[in-house]
Amino acid sequence: MDRRDVLTVFGGLGAGAGALALAAASSSGALAQATAPGAQTGLKNILDRGKLIVGTRSTTIGFGFKDAKGELVGFDIELAKAIAKGLLGDEKKIEFEVFPGGAERVPALVSGRVDIVVSQFSVFESRAQVLEFSLPYCNSDFSAIVRANSPYKKNTDLDGKVVTTRQGDELKALILGAIPGAKVEMYPNFSDSFLAFRQGRAEAFFNDSAPARYIVREFAGQFRVILDTENPLDVNQYSIGIKQGDQILLNYINWALVRMRLDGRLEALHKKWLESTELVPYWARSPI
Repeated sequence: MDRRDVLTVFGGLGAGAGALALAAASSSGALAQATAPGAQTGLKNILDRGKLIVGTRSTTIGFGFKDAKGELVGFDIELAKAIAKGLLGDEKKIEFEVFPGGAERVPALVSGRVDIVVSQFSVFESRAQVLEFSLPYCNSDFSAIVRANSPYKKNTDLDGKVVTTRQGDELKALILGAIPGAKVEMYPNFSDSFLAFRQGRAEAFFNDSAPARYIVREFAGQFRVILDTENPLDVNQYSIGIKQGDQILLNYINWALVRMRLDGRLEALHKKWLESTELVPYWARSPI
């Protein structure tokens, strides 16, 4: 497909067109050839600019962080580069705007500073009211990480204990909803809150289960995750954030994710960064 044909293809897909149907239509060559006349979409802006601008963070363990060389790496970073390569033919045609914290994600999309956000973006109702979200690419419940030799087995065992997490009213509410007596101390980002936990300033560190798997792997034998199915904190997934109303760009992002599922790249990212495919979303597991 020619790069400029991308607009024609994805502009012709209505809001009700599912990504899986899109993949089937793509393989049969039966895509509609129509765009809204004169529409200046985010997808057209990206193509005209020749560069994808992605909002992300550098303090999300396993997903967007700095390696020993100071380079930005992780699941989210590789996913964003794959989207840039599919759209523009080169994964280097990408610019990352690194946010100091999670609170920057919504304003950056609303204002148009970034084209998409790929940054452990869980879909809460408040966010879904002001943004568009892609198909999920990773399951991730909110969980407690404790020391391997600690006595805590269930979430309620942390009642009355000091625990840490990233700043965010929604995260504090999740913890207190399951553990009303927890003493929640919040830090600017997950890396800072994890450091406080490692230094002994808290009994548990709360983060999503996906990066928790990365932490348990990287610090072998030191930590474990509390899996409390009777009193869970939250069930969620990560999606790519897009400016509200940009259906054409949303169609393309969903198509890109479906293609990555079909050719195995999505599963490969899970294996590389999480050493497991257990958190692959259900849609990406089902036969297409």
